[in-house]
Amino acid sequence: MGRQDLRVKGLGLGARFALSMTLALTLVMASAGYWIYTSANNLVSQAREQALVEGLSMSANAGEYTQEKMGWVVSSSPRIEAVQVTFASGKRAVRYEHDVGGRTHYWFVPEEDATVGSQLATVIGIIVFLVVLVGAGVSLWVAGQVVGPLRRVIDDLRQIARGDLGHRTRAQGGGEIELLARSIDRMSGDLAAAREAELELSMRERELELAAGVREALMPFATPDVPGYDLRAAHLPSGELLGDFHHFVSLDDGRVGVLCCDVSGTGVPAALVGATARAYLAAELERGVELALAFRRVNARLHEDVRRGMYVTALYALIDPALGSAQVVCAGHKVPLLHYVASEHKLRKVHPGGIALGFDKGPVFDRSLEVLDIDLAVGDRLVLSSQGPLQVVDASGDELGEAAWYQAVGRGAKSPTAAFLRSLKQLVTDFADEEPFPKDISILTVLREE
Repeated sequence: MGRQDLRVKGLGLGARFALSMTLALTLVMASAGYWIYTSANNLVSQAREQALVEGLSMSANAGEYTQEKMGWVVSSSPRIEAVQVTFASGKRAVRYEHDVGGRTHYWFVPEEDATVGSQLATVIGIIVFLVVLVGAGVSLWVAGQVVGPLRRVIDDLRQIARGDLGHRTRAQGGGEIELLARSIDRMSGDLAAAREAELELSMRERELELAAGVREALMPFATPDVPGYDLRAAHLPSGELLGDFHHFVSLDDGRVGVLCCDVSGTGVPAALVGATARAYLAAELERGVELALAFRRVNARLHEDVRRGMYVTALYALIDPALGSAQVVCAGHKVPLLHYVASEHKLRKVHPGGIALGFDKGPVFDRSLEVLDIDLAVGDRLVLSSQGPLQVVDASGDELGEAAWYQAVGRGAKSPTAAFLRSLKQLVTDFADEEPFPKDISILTVLREE
């Protein structure tokens, strides 16, 4: 998955909380202030009107009362003196006296009613309660805006923890919530990729183990010891699970066969086809019957057993030490048998006709199959190989190819067999330059020494 931008976009949780609370509380306090101002103004107006009415009534109908001098309100001219009075009815007031031109004028002002203060306190208490209530509501709303997405993120994490690494978060919102959601998606994507890589590695390791086991089962257990002849083989694995194999066949009459086969496809199917073909070929060729008959029988059985599209190519040389000759059969093998003729210092290609085993039920295979006879003089060498050496690629992707391979075989054919095989292995290794071999490499050689 693509790398996501893990920077916070939009307002963060702290900024959103502060902004929401500020706006809400500003609205609430503005409303509360207006309510307090209006309520207080109304209460004061009502109290003032009530005091005025009661004062006028007291001034007009003073009746009996007791008084207690309070002192001068204004001692300079004009002088105003305040006197605390209590009427017979129990009402209390302040009488203000004012001397003007030798005459005393007075008026009564009733004491402030305590209910005004209590009413104002009640209004303020109600407003404070409402402010707290609205603040709590705003806090719960903001908390819901935060907790809701977080709960969805927790549910997403539980889903991922159950193994659903393809699950993606459903949380919506800016700031840290979005950042957390993207981080979780990135984490789950990385975990999915890691798990896939781990499974692939595990499968690869099992496949390599299976390839090693199959390769060991397909390779010959021993190389026949034939007087006057040097038979040897070299094998370079590719690391892939393939069905390619080579084999030596020893007959009771002293003849010995050298077999090299390529199998189509890769993986377990190719390995199974290779094992099946090896068993069929070994069983038929060890019977010592005519080569053409043996190959026809193997083709018929293999055609019945392998699925459509699978096939096996084979190149077989049956050496007769007593006669100093060999019979060669090719069933669709791409690389011909190479015969180094020591007397001529030349390399000849021996490539009989034939199609791959398993392709055809029988008629086409039987008609196309050829068996060629060649003589082996002292110093002559036969070389059989799979397609592996020709398909080796270098770092730029170029294949070694037939020409370079034939030239290398021709140059080293006169050398002792150990040095000859060593030179060919060095050729493909140097050409690949640490690049993996695309296919297994099998090289078999027969040198007539005397």
